Parts: sequence; structure tokens; C-alpha cells
Amino acid sequence: MGESGDNRFGIDDVRLVKAELMTGQTGVRVTGTSIPEMSDEQIAELKGLVSEYCVAVLPGQPVTPEQHIVFVSRLDPIMFTPGEVPHSQWPDINEVNLASTSTLPPTNGFHTDTSFVERPPSYTCLLPRKISSHGGDTVFANQYMAYEALSPVMQNMLKGLRFKHNAAQLKRLDEAPMEPVSHPAVRTHPITGRKALYITQPQRCSEVEGMKPKESANLLEFLYAHCQHVYAMYRHRWQPDDVVVWDNRCTLHTGVFDHGEEERVMHRVMCQGEVPYET
Repeated sequence: MGESGDNRFGIDDVRLVKAELMTGQTGVRVTGTSIPEMSDEQIAELKGLVSEYCVAVLPGQPVTPEQHIVFVSRLDPIMFTPGEVPHSQWPDINEVNLASTSTLPPTNGFHTDTSFVERPPSYTCLLPRKISSHGGDTVFANQYMAYEALSPVMQNMLKGLRFKHNAAQLKRLDEAPMEPVSHPAVRTHPITGRKALYITQPQRCSEVEGMKPKESANLLEFLYAHCQHVYAMYRHRWQPDDVVVWDNRCTLHTGVFDHGEEERVMHRVMCQGEVPYET
């Protein structure tokens, strides 16, 4: 295994909520508390679980939009993706409405949210307002595991490398940053101290600084394929009143657009994170 920090937070450390792993290292189910009634200590414990296991599922949480916003704001300050369309009534919410065969983006794939800004989101919280009768899962990929599965030679090569992240596939591209933003290829998580690959879909991660175009393209293609190992994934089948929180600093995710013409409506709220860094 690769390097890791000294702040690991495991299932055995949980005291204030009930938690169980969904796979060996990715995904945790959190129960035993109502989101509107969570204490500051429970919020801190939840953040530790999400940051360690990449994604947490809180089932059976019939929260209102107002409660959703308040909950996310307790994790970190709320941010909104520039270029997306805010909900008409709750501007902190991005309403995601997709049917797989009619509005499927032509180049959808695993990604981290809004990496084309100086301070990308730490956490994203998604909950369903309307789910399909079949399909429409969301899959999460653990980027700690992706980094740790690289050889020491590749890990050393990535030290100090930076990738350029660009805005793409947004509803209002004219409102998004025009210039690419540079982030480290590997970032250190501020809570766990662990290192994770920090890459996203090719349309938004298009260049390795200092490399020739072919070198850059080959490295990014290899890493993007490498970060999608099935053993590092958790696949979530949505149920009514699920609340799912994931950490964009160590997780990639994608929707599975296999639900036909059925409508699938989700509410997304995000938190602003720190400037990515590597130690």
C-alpha cells in the first residue's frame, strides 16, 4: 500500500452514530440519527466517515429542501457550480433532471464535481426527489485506492505534477471560468492525511503541465482508466428518502443512465473545499 496519514478514522472509532461498511473500503451506511437532529459531534463523526470511506448513505431521511441546505452547510460552507442553473426557489440547490435516452450527455463518465475552480467542493450531498422504477444508480470510485495501487515508481513520478482542469458540459458555459485551473495530480486529504489521485473526465482534465501533448495525453489516459477499478467502487441503488454524501477530494462518481425515458430528479448541494495541495 502507499503512503497514508496518521488520522485514519475507522468503523471501530464510531461512537455517536451507527455505521456499517457497504464494501471492503468504499461506502458506509449511517443510521441511528435524524439529520435535522444531528449534534455537532455527530456531524464531525459523519465527516470523518465520509472522508475515510469516500461516500456515506443515510437512508430513511425525509428532509425538506430547507433542511437539506442547513445540513450541508454544517459540513462546510455551501458553494454552487458556476454555469449550472440554480433551483428557482432554493438557489443553493442544483436540480438534476435526466432521462437516459433523451438527455444523456454525449461524453458522460466518472468525474469529481467542479474541479475547474481554485477551491473545488469538498462534499457533495445528493438526494432523490423522483427516482426511476429501475436503473439510474450512481457509482463511486475510491481514489485513495487508485493512488495506493500505483507502483512506487509511478507515485514518485506524479509528485509535483499538476493537471489543468477546464469547465465543460455546463448549462451556461459563458458563466464559468474561461481559463483552466491547475491542481496537483495527487492531493493530500486535510482530514485523513491520505493521498488520492485527483483527476476527472478527459473533457475537464486535458493537460499535464510541462509535458508535450502526446506525453500528457498518454499519462492522463492511463490514469483515468486506472482510477476506475471495480474493486474500489460502491454502486448505490437509490431508494426514496436516501441522503448520500461523498467527498470529492478522494472520490469519483458517475450516474448510470440505464433508466430509459423515466424521469430521475435529484437535488444537489455542495460545500466549498480548500485549495488542493500535496504534502
